[in-house]
Amino acid sequence: MPSAAARRDDREATLRLRQPGGLYEIGVEDVRGRPMAVFRNRLRSLGQLLEASARFGERTYLVDGDTRITFTEHLQRVRSLAGTFRRDHGVGPGDRVAIFAANRWEWVVAFWAAVAAGAVPAGFNGWWTADEFTHATRLVEPVLVLADGPRLARVRDASYGGRVSDLGEVVAVSGRPVADTEPVVEAQEDEAALLLFTSGTTGRPKAATIPHRAVIGFVQLNQFSELTGRVALGAPVPLRAEDVAPADDVQLVTSPLFHTSMLYGAVVTGLFKGSCSVLLPGRFDPERVLAAIERERVTQWSALGSAATRLAACGALDRYDRSSMRYLGVGGAPVSPTVQQRLRDAFPGTSATVGMGYTSTEAGAVVARTGGPELAAHPTSTGRVMVTVEVELRDPEGRPVEDGCDGEVHVLSPYVMLGYWNDQAATSAALDDGGWLAMGDVARFEDGRLYINARARDLIFVNAENVAPTEVEYVLEAHPGVVEAAVLASDDEVTGDAVWAVVVADGETALGTADLTAWCRRSLAPYKVPTRWTFLDQPLPRTATGKVLKSALRGLDASG
Repeated sequence: MPSAAARRDDREATLRLRQPGGLYEIGVEDVRGRPMAVFRNRLRSLGQLLEASARFGERTYLVDGDTRITFTEHLQRVRSLAGTFRRDHGVGPGDRVAIFAANRWEWVVAFWAAVAAGAVPAGFNGWWTADEFTHATRLVEPVLVLADGPRLARVRDASYGGRVSDLGEVVAVSGRPVADTEPVVEAQEDEAALLLFTSGTTGRPKAATIPHRAVIGFVQLNQFSELTGRVALGAPVPLRAEDVAPADDVQLVTSPLFHTSMLYGAVVTGLFKGSCSVLLPGRFDPERVLAAIERERVTQWSALGSAATRLAACGALDRYDRSSMRYLGVGGAPVSPTVQQRLRDAFPGTSATVGMGYTSTEAGAVVARTGGPELAAHPTSTGRVMVTVEVELRDPEGRPVEDGCDGEVHVLSPYVMLGYWNDQAATSAALDDGGWLAMGDVARFEDGRLYINARARDLIFVNAENVAPTEVEYVLEAHPGVVEAAVLASDDEVTGDAVWAVVVADGETALGTADLTAWCRRSLAPYKVPTRWTFLDQPLPRTATGKVLKSALRGLDASG
């Protein structure tokens, strides 16, 4: 557990970073008609961030197989492609440019080129069917769709009548260097910067409209957290952006770029900090990840969803050099204390730095964060609320609850979405008149830390007693023979709901319902112990952001 002295050092470091005139001075300004706490010294748009990346010169920004792209080359390609967008495709400020492709370096160049042209890039889910693609295009009405080979076939199946181009061909043709005077279109910080789709676990995906301020806030809050740790250990307090040295981080990207975790956490953060992102496209395979870590001397990786559990259970760990790893992020879905420890064991160099953040597509920047000794001491917490962010927990009548009591999470910050594109009804349901965003999660505060219990709609009611699925999932995943587990409600004529567990075993341990029932009874009240079981021999189905698709699991036979 962090010592009192360590906590005091962190508080003092935070105050020093926020000193008047400093890099992270905080003031109150009007944000969309409301007074809010903001960082006074900040970039105002993604275009400004793009132009500022020129200072990183010949450092490597992107690695994709044998392709290596420096910051200088990236900026040249972006300027050229932005000109092509304007000249050949009629792209102008405010127009939507959809990117419908798997992870590849061209995806990143196209994203920044759309920004440079003043357009609003829309990240389309690369796994969408032709029908889902059609829904998205009707919603956001892009002037241009950029797709790769497999996605182009789906576009043809959708009989889409708009302008479509092959992503690789467009970027290749536009690869010539251009003059540095090629303009980047200016944007206001509360204008739409990009459209990102919700994971669609409850109906059709919605397009969250993200302002420039939100993405800039994400990278600033990330840097603020890092600098807090450094200053607490004696590093000087930076007063200007130029005082912060370029980062030597090498970030491995295994999750899709069309969601916030990797788009903000790697692509945008890399351009902000001067760090490198290594793209590893294709189906997730633990050995490919380990080989990439060894080959590229990866220093950090965000193991989202089932990636963490699958890699921790990989029998090939010791065949690869993992000594370069300095930071491991987890998230996308609840990660049990057992899996956290397995990851520390798998990557000893990250034993004191494993961390996680809590947010959503709609929330924009990270809402709460934890890591290192704090996470080890409180492994079921998502940490403390970030500066410039407010969190309120409310009961079903909308009243704030006391510490220690469960309530639905509501967030107020400069970084929340502008709304759902072309969906005022959904926007009104998520954002109240005061600007508070309803996250849909149930949580409680204890000693200043936020504990997420479950999605409100996922709570299980057994004889009128509440059962949080994550609590049962954590107990199951602590069993040495369980790789991962999902818990959900199943109809029961007597109790209303029954606790239903879907379990993925390691394939080596003989597991049965009697064994796991006995295991759960050691730690859980009787009404929380699963009474229905299903065993799978493959990973749990998940969204691109790592959340378990419980809607898909409900189609399984509860008898197992």
